[in-house]
Amino acid sequence: MGFLDKLFGGKKAAEKKEVEAAVADVECPHAALTARWDSAADMGKNELVSHYICEACGASFSREEGAGMLGVAAERLRVSEEKRHDDMR
Repeated sequence: MGFLDKLFGGKKAAEKKEVEAAVADVECPHAALTARWDSAADMGKNELVSHYICEACGASFSREEGAGMLGVAAERLRVSEEKRHDDMR
């Protein structure tokens, strides 16, 4: 069977399924959010954001949810930078 597995990719297909299953179990941190507005005239005005879209997974969030997630991501980055600076000392 070893020859046939190599010929038809039997082991590779099984390994690929395992990797895909592992990747599917990882939850998106939604750190790559992009603001969306209802009209071009509103663009750039934070108070007029209609919703946010995660560029990593495509999920859509309300203005309130997105703003909260952006705050969490900023805090995570700040803590990470502080840790990096502490490690350098």
